[in-house]
Amino acid sequence: MIKNLFLVLIAIATVLTAPSCQKKRGCTDNYSDNFDPDAKQDDDTCIPTRDKFLGQYEAYGTIETGQDTLVPYEQVAVNIEDSTATTNVGLIIGISNFDSQLYALRATVVGTYNFSVDRQQLGDFTYWGDGNINGRVMEMKMTRLEKITLPDETFYNDTLYLNLYAIQQIVE
Repeated sequence: MIKNLFLVLIAIATVLTAPSCQKKRGCTDNYSDNFDPDAKQDDDTCIPTRDKFLGQYEAYGTIETGQDTLVPYEQVAVNIEDSTATTNVGLIIGISNFDSQLYALRATVVGTYNFSVDRQQLGDFTYWGDGNINGRVMEMKMTRLEKITLPDETFYNDTLYLNLYAIQQIVE
């Protein structure tokens, strides 16, 4: 009788401790929306954060050309392109077309819905700003500074503040 009771207790203890020996499964990619910091084994369910930022957006907004001077910024396409690059801060995406640029601005995804454009020069213009994307809606605030070079001097002029609001286009 005692021997049977002892075997039953060992069986119960084995059943209760067995799951704790298994590795917790979940998303182990810390750049994914559903990252699980407690997961020890990847279960292929990761949802890449960058995917929700990608696409073409139809944007409208305003340009602030001086103190108390807003000019409508009519319909413009904004493209957000994928990049496989990452930094210690976050994922890298490319933003183009909002100001008729041939090259994309580098932007860093810095949170679940936010991105940041570090100060960078494209041609005679320098850009910086930030934005956010929630669902299909994007809001972006950018500063554009124009560099003008004359034969005897170089100066900066035409500082514009772009405030864009956009809806992501659905691709069919």
